[in-house]
Order: sequence, then C-alpha cells, then structure tokens
Amino acid sequence: MKFALWIIGLFALAVLVGLASTLNTGYAILFLPPYRMEVSFNLMIVLVIALIAATHLTLRLIALATGLPQQVQRFQKQKKLKAARHALREAGIAFFEGRFQKAEREAVKSLDNEYSDENRALALLIAARSAGAAGDLEKRDDYLAKLDQMPDRLQLARHMLDAELKLEDKDAPGALLALERARALSPNLTNALRLELKARMLQKQPEAVLSLTEKLLKADALEPEQARRYRLAAYQQQLGALLSEREVRDWLKRMPEAESRNPQLLQAVVKHLIRLQQYDYAATLLAEALSADDMDLPELSRELGQLASQVSVDKRLALLKDAERWLQQRPRDHWLLLALGRLALAQQLWGKAQSYLEASASIEPTLCAHAELARLFEATGKEEQAQQQYQRSLELALSKGC
Repeated sequence: MKFALWIIGLFALAVLVGLASTLNTGYAILFLPPYRMEVSFNLMIVLVIALIAATHLTLRLIALATGLPQQVQRFQKQKKLKAARHALREAGIAFFEGRFQKAEREAVKSLDNEYSDENRALALLIAARSAGAAGDLEKRDDYLAKLDQMPDRLQLARHMLDAELKLEDKDAPGALLALERARALSPNLTNALRLELKARMLQKQPEAVLSLTEKLLKADALEPEQARRYRLAAYQQQLGALLSEREVRDWLKRMPEAESRNPQLLQAVVKHLIRLQQYDYAATLLAEALSADDMDLPELSRELGQLASQVSVDKRLALLKDAERWLQQRPRDHWLLLALGRLALAQQLWGKAQSYLEASASIEPTLCAHAELARLFEATGKEEQAQQQYQRSLELALSKGC
C-alpha cells in the first residue's frame, strides 16, 4: 500500500513539473567570450540542481574518505568495548556459579578496554573476591590496591569487601578498620552493623555484641532467632569472665528474665558453677527451672543427677522434698526420675531411690539407671539383683554399640 502511494505521488509530481515547464517559456544566456549560449530556463534550473547535487555528493565522498581511519578506529574501539562488557557479564555469572578462577580471568579481561569507572570497579571487586575465594591472597590484595585508585564514590564497596575478606581471615581489627572507613562514607549502612557484629564476636566483646544485636533487631535487619543466638553467645562469653558465685548472682539479676530462663544458657551457668565448685547454687538454679511448667528440660534434669553426690545434705533433702511437685508436671521425664533416684541414693533412702530408678528404667531403659540400681542393690546386700542389673546394662550397651 505504501509503495503504491509513493508511485502515485511520483507520477503526480512529474505531471506537475511537466505542466510547470510548459508555462515557463523563458531562456537563459550563458556568455563566456568569445562564446555565447542560449538555453531554456527550465534546463538551466535542472542543470543548477544537478550541479549542486553533484557538488554535495563529491564533498560527502571526500569527507568519508578522509574520516575513514577514524571510523575504523571507532569501530575497533566499540568492538573491544563490547567484548569487555561481555567478559564482565561472564565474570559475574561465573562468580555466582562458584567458578572463581573463571570469574577472575573474565574480570581481568574486561579491564583492558573498559573506560567506565563503575564497570572497572565492579570488575576489580569480582576479581578480588574470586582470588580470595580461590586462596590467592597476593592477587586479592593487588586488586584491592587498584581499587584505591578509583573515585571516592566507589570506595564504599571497596571497604565493605575488605571488611568481609578480613572477617573470613579472622582478622577482626582489620575488619573493624575497614568498617570505620565505610561508615565515614555511609554512616547508616545496616550491612556494616552486621559485619561489625561478627567482628565483635571474634574479639569477644559481649557488651558490644548485645548492643549491636538490639540495634539490628529494631531495624528489622536481624531475625529474632538469629538475635537469640547472638545474645546467647554473648552471655556465654560474659559468663566465662565471672569468678565467683556472687558475680554470677549479680549477673543473672541484671539479665532480662526471658534470657535467664533460656535452657541452654542455664545449662552453661550450671556447668560454670560446677567448675567454681558452687554446687548448692547450681542445684538451686536447676530446681527453679524445674518448678516452671512451661519448659522442656531433659538436659537440666541430667545436670541435676550429676550434682546428686556433690550438694550438701540440706540441699539434697530440699530437692527431694520438691520431687513430687516436679513429677506432677513431668511424670514421663526419665532423666528427672534418674536424678531423684541418685539424690535418694546419696542420702541412703534406699526404698525411695529404688522406686525412682525403677520408674526411670521402665520409661526409658538407660545404662545409668541400671548401673545406679546395681549400686543400690550392692549397698543393700542384694548381690543377685545387682548382678541382674549389671547384666541388663551390658546387654543394653551391646545393643546400642552394634
């Protein structure tokens, strides 16, 4: 349709030109002594137009001929730039595929013909990260040094990468120095807080860890479960520096109640108190935890059993007095029954000890329960029953071992 319109238009133009030429009867005189020429004015117009077109075409050809070397250079430059950016894309894909040697090779290849500072910085970042992942630390540091020559607006990425690499090398001071430089460029960078949190953990600075955890939690930059793990690790680091029962008591008072009731932390506190030989206070903490009806505490029940022979007589009797209340809350806790059996055995309450230990073995047969029953029967002069318990312990051990 468009072609037909063009043909019709051209024919219409030809008709108009033909009609116009019949109306113009003038002529032009060209005088060049000793010659004189008379030509139709219409022909003169056509010749002038043709001369202008020929002159324009000649000048264009000359311009193209003189600019041809520059065109060739520009084409070659564009071709190399296209290859460089293709190599940069390949480097990024290879990096996320975990093919670090290829990622480094392609990133370096893209540097030769790339003029954009942003793309050069990206290539150097990929090359440095890939070299570090491949274990070539000398090359990694060389790429980081080249990044120092980039404009200031690109230094934030360089410092953040440096911090990550330092953390991988367990160099906490170096990571904190890189993060300080990054914060000078962007004070409110959340990822910098995450990296600082890891660095403070490496440096064993629990107060800083707790503060950073709260900041990240308020900024929704940390999941509650992650925050709980960081808090637990920080509290355990604080715990290791406490050297007396009084210090442990004061420390627990300062801690939020929700954290102090954490079973893992409580278990760590009990073990620390045992190392300090503060057995009664350790047993008191276990008793308080067992009195709560909203906690699943099999590990703490085992810890109580380990303390049976080390606590004082008064504490042992107090624990046995609370036994019935604990069992109402946890009637199927075989570790609690075993712990109570050991407490009664240490107090030489033979009948109560036997009932607790047999109940524990009936719910879940364990080596400890049968071994304690054997000790009880030996202490009460029942050698045959003691041998039966030793035999059951042996059978249980063989069944689990095989």
